[in-house]
Amino acid sequence: MIFGSQATDFSQWWLTDLAGLSFVVLDDIGAWKDVIGKEIEDAHFMCQDERDAMDEITRYSSFPYFTTNVTAADPSYHPVPANNRVDRSIKGPKAELTIYVTVKRQRQTQVQPLVDRLKAAWAKLPTTPTTGGTNVLK
Repeated sequence: MIFGSQATDFSQWWLTDLAGLSFVVLDDIGAWKDVIGKEIEDAHFMCQDERDAMDEITRYSSFPYFTTNVTAADPSYHPVPANNRVDRSIKGPKAELTIYVTVKRQRQTQVQPLVDRLKAAWAKLPTTPTTGGTNVLK
């Protein structure tokens, strides 16, 4: 997890370091919504339903926002110009998510080609500064 910020000289943060800040976030961020809601005390989240609205707000404001290594692979993602923003790595056990896929055995043969494609695509994603290594989808 990475967030773009204009605030401080720290190169890495813990989620607890973000307490009390206001963020702009996409509303549909899956499990990340629970993580940031529970782990960042007294934070304020301005949730956006639309990617275009999110892009506009982040382009013309100083509100921090979150991205992940998966964000860069999203064809609808348009990175905000640098305008004094700096990527800050978030560290700690809650800053990374393990994703599991469960499939019934009788469907495994049917689903395996999709799983293989996902594994290949996942390995090509850029790594985040927190992980440093390769992306592994098991």
